[in-house]
Amino acid sequence: MGNSTTSKVIGKRTNQFRSHDRCITTLQDVHHIFESRYNLISLETLHGEEFNFNSRVDLMKVFKEAHMKFQAKRIGNIYMF
Repeated sequence: MGNSTTSKVIGKRTNQFRSHDRCITTLQDVHHIFESRYNLISLETLHGEEFNFNSRVDLMKVFKEAHMKFQAKRIGNIYMF
């Protein structure tokens, strides 16, 4: 998590979240990290679920089957939904 420490994975679950256009996106087998302050999604996880992404200077758009599912704005080194 950027500080050279390891974290314990306490399980896997399915997560759903609502995108900017009010559609619900589901990600399966997401690792649940004990004591994590943030909900982090890796680009590898999105790629494994057949999502594609396109990023410009400070905006990333995530697509699936040619439909934009959500977009994230870059704040520092992290893209926030």
